[in-house]
Amino acid sequence: MKQVDPHVSPEAVLINPKPFVGQTILVGGTILSAKNLQEGTLLEVLTYPTDRLGEPELDEPALGRFLLLYPGYLDTLIYQEGRRIVAAGRIVGERRMETDETSRAFPLLTPLEIKLLSDYKTGPRFGIGFSVGFGF
Repeated sequence: MKQVDPHVSPEAVLINPKPFVGQTILVGGTILSAKNLQEGTLLEVLTYPTDRLGEPELDEPALGRFLLLYPGYLDTLIYQEGRRIVAAGRIVGERRMETDETSRAFPLLTPLEIKLLSDYKTGPRFGIGFSVGFGF
């Protein structure tokens, strides 16, 4: 994820992706849908702000939807609706999709790196233990 341009925000790309074509951004959120197509696997991701580790902050308001077109096959039983995901992707334009009864254009990214996240938020972990010792 070293290719990510820190000066390009997902919010700006959601408003108008065309000026950012060719640049790489970090998006994180939850998968809304995954479809295998002839050209690759299309993931629709509801994007959230990311924390300092790059993980989506699901307790914050969603920013919007991004489409990730992976150029190969991804198992849609693994990359399924509701899974948390982080991806570094190159902006290639936008693609129209049907949502409910309307058609909307969403920013389209080619992912350079994808990471599925655990269903559990990582954080500090504590343990309680005891020990017994003998001395001679």
